[in-house]
Amino acid sequence: MATTAGHGHAGHDDGAHGAAPAHGRSPLLLSMLLFIGSEVMLFASLFTAYFFIRYGVPNETWPPLKADGEPFELPVVMTLVNTLFLVMSSFTLWWGEQRLAAGDNKGLIRGLWVTIFLGATFLLIQLNEYAHLGFTPQDRAFSGAFYTLTGFHGMHVLVGLIILSMCLRRAYKRDFSTAYHTPLTAGSYYWHFVDIVWVLLFLLVYVI
Repeated sequence: MATTAGHGHAGHDDGAHGAAPAHGRSPLLLSMLLFIGSEVMLFASLFTAYFFIRYGVPNETWPPLKADGEPFELPVVMTLVNTLFLVMSSFTLWWGEQRLAAGDNKGLIRGLWVTIFLGATFLLIQLNEYAHLGFTPQDRAFSGAFYTLTGFHGMHVLVGLIILSMCLRRAYKRDFSTAYHTPLTAGSYYWHFVDIVWVLLFLLVYVI
């Protein structure tokens, strides 16, 4: 879906609502892209710290052993299913944007509802995983790194859900149209970024 249109939604002030100026991209979208760039650096530093701890701390095992000394395995299969939920949420959001581009506001609302449902399901499954992992962030260096990475990502998913909920509220008010959808596009950028980060996290932490 096109990121912005050349004209704002009727009744909205372009500068106040982030519609694209005639000479370039919307300030709101540029701000979101800059914010995402800072988040890329944050997660890059977290991934770097994770690998340093994983391969640089002597006499550490990963995953940590259970209290009885038996090896512990991360729930890879369940997390894979959870990953698919999050990936599907990107497609449902994209579908909703496509419906808006076709002038179907109800389709956008349905797409946002399904996206929010999938994102919330992802968070609930992650919380359930925390409850059954068998170790805490204080147990080992590796467990601390694991909780930091997954916990920070979970916080980003929560923020994304809040942003999408705000977009859903505006969709019910019919604030978005084929000519004006900048806040929705900005939220979409953020949600897709969060999904991409999780796919990388799943591969690097749960699979490798």
